[in-house]
Amino acid sequence: MTNQSTRINNSEMSQDSRVSVVIPVYNGQEFIQDAVQSCFRQAYRPIEVLVVNDGSTDATAAKATDLQSSLSSDGFRLRLIDIGRNMGAANALNVGFSEARGEYICWLSADDLFIDDEKTSKQIAQMIRSEADWSYFKNYIAGPTPATARLVKSSYLPKLRMLDSLFIHNPLRRLALLLFINPVNGSSVMIKRNAAMQYGQFDSATRNIDGDGDLWMRYSAQRLKLQALSGATVFYREHGKQTSKKKDQMIYGCELTRMRMIRVLEKTGMLERTIKTLVPFLPILVGAKKHYERPMVSEHLFTYIIGNKSKFNWIVFKISQKSLSEVRNHWNYLNINKDNFERDLESLERSTTFKQFEMRLMEVMEK
Repeated sequence: MTNQSTRINNSEMSQDSRVSVVIPVYNGQEFIQDAVQSCFRQAYRPIEVLVVNDGSTDATAAKATDLQSSLSSDGFRLRLIDIGRNMGAANALNVGFSEARGEYICWLSADDLFIDDEKTSKQIAQMIRSEADWSYFKNYIAGPTPATARLVKSSYLPKLRMLDSLFIHNPLRRLALLLFINPVNGSSVMIKRNAAMQYGQFDSATRNIDGDGDLWMRYSAQRLKLQALSGATVFYREHGKQTSKKKDQMIYGCELTRMRMIRVLEKTGMLERTIKTLVPFLPILVGAKKHYERPMVSEHLFTYIIGNKSKFNWIVFKISQKSLSEVRNHWNYLNINKDNFERDLESLERSTTFKQFEMRLMEVMEK
């Protein structure tokens, strides 16, 4: 559907403007058709969709090939990229972003849908007006099916969504909160191609866990400009096959990416500033028991505050003492093999993508 607002939005853009949607998929034969068709229904043109087949062993590739002929139209192009073997969603996203020809690039998970035909039109227009490097929509709907889905209003602080602007427009404050909470639905994100090429893409070393949270932290550390849009334009499908349903794996993977970030912040002299930015919100995070979900991160930050008592007020010091004891006795902390964690963390730190980020961050700090 095309309405007057779409025509106005499109007129603001050059004739060469294009949006690319990257869909990484592994054994998603039951979802891929719906995902691609939701892109086809987007009012904005020209648009290209890149289905990146991450070594699927089912009929995913065949279904995508069939869609190439059935969804042929002016201004719409569907491309199938076959990696050949399963290397993880983060790698598939990198392949898609590198192959994308769009000035603006979106990511859509193969089991999700765009539910607003104006999603890309609204997003590009807002990014042009605000000169943002990347953007996302604040709301989405989630459930087993669109018909049974509920509205999700994510936020940086539990039950305090009215404060989100404090984080959306302040990269350091956003980075501090991302250590505990990632409120960004990846399927609603749009990134300028130039920004992705200059400031980094997803880290293939993360494979299927927290590649998005890791990238948002790196963009925040490098001070990329973010814009958050109102409205729900994406359906997030909930089903048993999702990695996000595997709680222990998710906690472990998210801890690795965040501890890696903390270490580089320490190395570049940014850690103290980041912690002091976090401190006003610490009672809220602890009250909501978010420190239990990030046990290794919490241990490191609380230990830093206790060891640097003179730099923080008495209330923060006492909260840190009590919370450190709680975390160390919580199952999420006790369940992590510390020797294995350290080895995995050191391996993740050797990632080429992260090493490049570390060099860029050093340059940012020198300015």
